[in-house]
Amino acid sequence: MASRGGRGSRGVYLLFVDESGTHGGSHAFVLGGVAIHERDARRLHRLLDSAVQKCIKNPALNAEEFELHVSEMRNAKKPNQKSSKPQKVSNWALISRTERLDLLDEAYEIISHFQPKDPALPMALFGVAVDRNFRSGLLPAAREAYAYEVLLNKFDVMLKRNMADNGSSDLGLVIHDRRVVAERDIQAWTREWRRAAGTVGQIRNLADVPLFADSKATRLIQVADLVSYAIWRHYAPDPAKNDYMDLLWDSFDKKSDQMCGMVHYTPSYGSGTCSCRSCSDRLTAEALKHL
Repeated sequence: MASRGGRGSRGVYLLFVDESGTHGGSHAFVLGGVAIHERDARRLHRLLDSAVQKCIKNPALNAEEFELHVSEMRNAKKPNQKSSKPQKVSNWALISRTERLDLLDEAYEIISHFQPKDPALPMALFGVAVDRNFRSGLLPAAREAYAYEVLLNKFDVMLKRNMADNGSSDLGLVIHDRRVVAERDIQAWTREWRRAAGTVGQIRNLADVPLFADSKATRLIQVADLVSYAIWRHYAPDPAKNDYMDLLWDSFDKKSDQMCGMVHYTPSYGSGTCSCRSCSDRLTAEALKHL
């Protein structure tokens, strides 16, 4: 149980993670996550739950059955009246598309404006986008393993930085959306990275290997879906009409003003032609090292 605060107190930072771009032909594999201190987790959950309940006006409908899942909300599948076959129909089809998109806007606003109880223990977003042309010889599993290693190391670095800055001594716990085909791999990778340094570095501040839960059970995994979708859409070849990253950039983990929590791996970075905020900040940071 966490102590009530103060220098040297120990608690738990929860990192909720989801991915986008696992389907064939995707322009990138993306991991998105939200790290939030255990003291703030319930409050963020309630804010999002209240927004959903406000949108679901029919008292006969259970708001808990309406998951904040961007692709489903944008393209809710309605039943085909002409088909006699069993159909998988989205609950969101019961809500108008205008209301669904308004709710998405509100959810992103809630995330971007969330303030922790203790300013020394902020909520922070994390993201890794690996372009399909980055190290094109990598097998999909190796590409995903690299993305996970980067994400978990960035979370680990944040925990270490918090310890140095305020002596919080918080451990991290990763909670990932259910992904049965990859769960054992992800846990095995993490065990190895905790034992010894991998490609990026050794992970020292996690309480355990990642745990997996159904995204319908918690709004906080749904936040990770909102983050991963925003990243995936931001880097899509065709410009997004609603670029939710405009709202999220300032919520990614930072050290002073330097972007730490979001990284974009693309061949364009090496040539200096990627102008995204993540790549621009990385180029600036590398240039300053050589001054």
